[in-house]
Amino acid sequence: MNILYNFFNKSIPASVVVAVFSGLFIGTAFGLSIPVIVASNSEKVASYEEVAAQVMVEDVLRIAGRSGTEETGLSYVTLPGIQKYDGPRLAQTMPIETKETWLSWMSRNRRDDPVFLEERWQWAQDLVLSSELKRPEDVRAFLLTPREHFVRAVNKGLEYANTWLPIGYGATITDPDVVSMMTTTLNVQPGDKVLEIGTGSGYQSAILSYLTKDVYTIEIIRPLFIETDALYRDLEKNFPSYSVINRKLGDGYYGWEEFAPFDKIIVTCAIDHIPPPLLRQLSPGGIMVLPLGPPNRQYIMEIVKKEAEDGSITLSRRDVYNGQSVKFIPFRDESGMSYSTPLPPEDINLP
Repeated sequence: MNILYNFFNKSIPASVVVAVFSGLFIGTAFGLSIPVIVASNSEKVASYEEVAAQVMVEDVLRIAGRSGTEETGLSYVTLPGIQKYDGPRLAQTMPIETKETWLSWMSRNRRDDPVFLEERWQWAQDLVLSSELKRPEDVRAFLLTPREHFVRAVNKGLEYANTWLPIGYGATITDPDVVSMMTTTLNVQPGDKVLEIGTGSGYQSAILSYLTKDVYTIEIIRPLFIETDALYRDLEKNFPSYSVINRKLGDGYYGWEEFAPFDKIIVTCAIDHIPPPLLRQLSPGGIMVLPLGPPNRQYIMEIVKKEAEDGSITLSRRDVYNGQSVKFIPFRDESGMSYSTPLPPEDINLP
C-alpha cells in the first residue's frame, strides 16, 4: 500500500502523462476498429431476410440505376439490367441429355446447393412429361433456377412441391406446373423484351432471366418488393443472371411506359379483363399470358396482338388449359381494391 501511495504522490513529468494517455487512446481505438476492418475486408454471407432488414432500416435502394434514399409513395425502381449478363447463352451451354451430364456440369459451373439438384431434375422431367415444359430452352431455364431460394422460410421442405405456397403479404408463389405452362406459352426468344406484372417471390423473373437479357417486373406491395429486391441482390453474387431483372414498385395495371413496347407480357394476378395500358404496350405480334376471369375462377389465356397494314388491331385468344380453371390472387390497385368487377352475393363461393 505504501508503494502505491509513494507512486501516486510522486511528481510525474507531463510528457510521460501525455504519452501514457495517448497510448491508451490509440490502443482502445485500434481495438475497437479491428471488427470493422475485418468485416469490411471479408465477404458477409447474409440471408435475404438479413439483407431485406438492412434495406428496411436504411431505406436505401438503387433508384433508377443509382444509389439514393428517395421515397415518395410508390417510387422505387431498381434498374440493374444495364449490365446485360447473358443468361440465355449460359443456358445454351448446359447439357440436359442425361441427369449425370447435367449434374456434372452443374457441379463445375454453378454454386447451387447439391441437396436440391436431384429433386429439381426429377421435377423438370415430370413437367416435360405433362407437356407443361416443351421447349429445350424452357427446360434449361427451369433447371438453372433454384426454386429453393424463392420459397420463403416458413415453407422449407416444400421447395419442389407441386403446389402454390404463401410468401406473406397475402401473396403466393404460383404452382410450378402453372409457372411452366405460362412460361412455355410466352415462347420467349433471346432478344425479347419481357414485362412481368406481379414480381411476388421473384421466381418467375428468375426463370425469364435465362431466356432473355431484357426482363422488367413490377410489384405493388411495398414490403414484398423490398424483400424480393434484396433477395435478388443477395443472389446476384452466385447467380449473376438475376442482374438483368429490372424492378419497379408500382401499379402494374399501367405497365412500364418508359420501356414499352414489350414483346411479351406475363400477368401473375387475376383480372376479369385485359388492362388497356398493357395491351397498348404490347408489340404487334406480341404475346400476353394472364389469368383471365371472375374472382372465383380464372383461365390461363394466351393473347396474341396482331396489327394490320391499315393500323387496325385484332386479338386472338386461346385457353392454354382447355377449360381447366385456376385461381390467382386478385389484381389490385394502390388502395388495395381489385380491378375486377365484384361478384353479386349469389355468385360468391362460400367455404
